[in-house]
Amino acid sequence: MIALFLTLLMLQGLPALPGRSGTVSGVVRTSAGAPAAGVRVSAMVPPESAIDLRSASSFSALAETDEAGRYRLEGIPPGRYYIVAGRVDGPTYYPGTTEMAKAKIFSISPEGGAVSGIDFVMVDSSVRMASSLDVAGLLAAFTSQLNMAFEIPVKVQVDGGGKIPILSAGASTVIRLTNVTNGAQIARQWGAATSIGVPVAAGQTPPGFRVSVENLPAGFVVKSVQYGPDDVMSVPLKIPAANMPRITVSTVAGVTQQVVSTTSLAGVQAPTLTITLATVPFPPMTGVQVIGRMKDTEIRSVYLSGVPGIVYSDGSFEFRGVTPGRYRVAALGNPPALSSLAALIEVGDRNLESIELLETATLPADVKMPSLPEPVSNSGAGSALPLASLRGRLTEEASGRPIEEGSVKLIGRNEAVTPIGPGGQFEFLRLLPGTYNLEIRIFGHTNVLQPVVVGDEDVKVGVTTLKMY
Repeated sequence: MIALFLTLLMLQGLPALPGRSGTVSGVVRTSAGAPAAGVRVSAMVPPESAIDLRSASSFSALAETDEAGRYRLEGIPPGRYYIVAGRVDGPTYYPGTTEMAKAKIFSISPEGGAVSGIDFVMVDSSVRMASSLDVAGLLAAFTSQLNMAFEIPVKVQVDGGGKIPILSAGASTVIRLTNVTNGAQIARQWGAATSIGVPVAAGQTPPGFRVSVENLPAGFVVKSVQYGPDDVMSVPLKIPAANMPRITVSTVAGVTQQVVSTTSLAGVQAPTLTITLATVPFPPMTGVQVIGRMKDTEIRSVYLSGVPGIVYSDGSFEFRGVTPGRYRVAALGNPPALSSLAALIEVGDRNLESIELLETATLPADVKMPSLPEPVSNSGAGSALPLASLRGRLTEEASGRPIEEGSVKLIGRNEAVTPIGPGGQFEFLRLLPGTYNLEIRIFGHTNVLQPVVVGDEDVKVGVTTLKMY
């Protein structure tokens, strides 16, 4: 019976679901509040029943927490999932329970998308590793080996040099590996990818994978895909047997343990998956190009009046076929904790280059909604315009005295907070034209939620609140 159960476990694969994949990120901590580093985190398909162990061992993404306890699961197919961390035979389920019935399920929609802030605290029993080779430990070891992630080094380059596109049309350029045996898929955004993890089992025949590249912008094609010396554009990628994980059994201080080694045999270097792109002429189009650069190389999606552009790995961006008019340029943080960047530009009949995006407190809520360009101003086309600031003063309604405590929140696509200074003054700098909301909550005073419209010129507002006692 045990042998049959182990066989079923070893045959279990990753589910392959249609649609665009999603990502999940968060932070895992121990019960003492410290970052849980080096912990395996998975997106687990909910089983049909609480005792359906075969379904419970089906994972659609795997990751390991870094030194700060952070993890990021990528390439998750559309569907419903648990997030689990730690021991496979006794995991902690998000939001921090060992009971599956109390775990929360989240969904990846057919359109994909990113889910962030899935933070939770591990139960202590999930941190401990199984040590003895009893039946439960053996089953857990085989299940863990089944879902082990082997890291394939990845290198992306452009033939003859050049910039590497990482975002196009609002979506990431990804590497997708498809298991030729069971159709399971693993996708990895290559914007910050130095490797891609694939599920393997110690002692199994190395799996084969078809390699594809998705969402390249016009003007780029895949020239070659090499895994070490092998051309994997025409044949499946296969992990060399010498690089596969191996099981050994050791006894230390009277305790027998199974040890799974992911280190390659001596002298055998793990091959690198090298993807080489080539550039080809753009298709004909009307309009001009708008080109600029962000202040860093963090991954942000960039929009021109709601229309997504191409983002490159060096932090530069590009829009093609832009017609004359005034546009809002916005770079959205991914994850949202990254600062937002913005510019206001006027485009004429010539390419507009060297656009500088400035850090802004927040962006208008409709910044991703496509809109027609506005007419150019008297200053003429082909330039960047200064961004307006919002300055205000908070006073007590009855007395007119300034309130010099607390903070003000500016709500747009996300939220920004600034303290109230002397004389009740506050300010938010470099804002794109659009509608925002001011929110003020100060103890002992009525709450304030006031809309503010920002245009080309600086805005000054007076805000009052009523003292309640």
